[in-house]
Amino acid sequence: MGKAFNLGGVVDPTIDTEVEHGKTLLAYADAIYENNSIVLTNKREQVLKAFGPSGLVEAAATAANFSMLDRIANAAGIEIEAMAVGQTEDFRADLGINDYVSAANTLGN
Repeated sequence: MGKAFNLGGVVDPTIDTEVEHGKTLLAYADAIYENNSIVLTNKREQVLKAFGPSGLVEAAATAANFSMLDRIANAAGIEIEAMAVGQTEDFRADLGINDYVSAANTLGN
């Protein structure tokens, strides 16, 4: 059976996600969307130290791919599948995902 992670840590830094080096990865993800190259360089170095060169590439590719797919789906007006709406309702509310501006594109269709 797979390991359970605490998604609450994604939106609340006081909660441990139980992902190895999770705080490092979350700080890196946040830095990608900030407008501060010094912070991004620092966080990138932390990911490199924690995971090595291939881990850094994987983390960067994951963030870039998620951003790309999300933007394409929003731009194309792709609706979330009804089954997924029901299956994610509890944690979308808990994490505040329904409050994101782009949620209107997903849930409003």
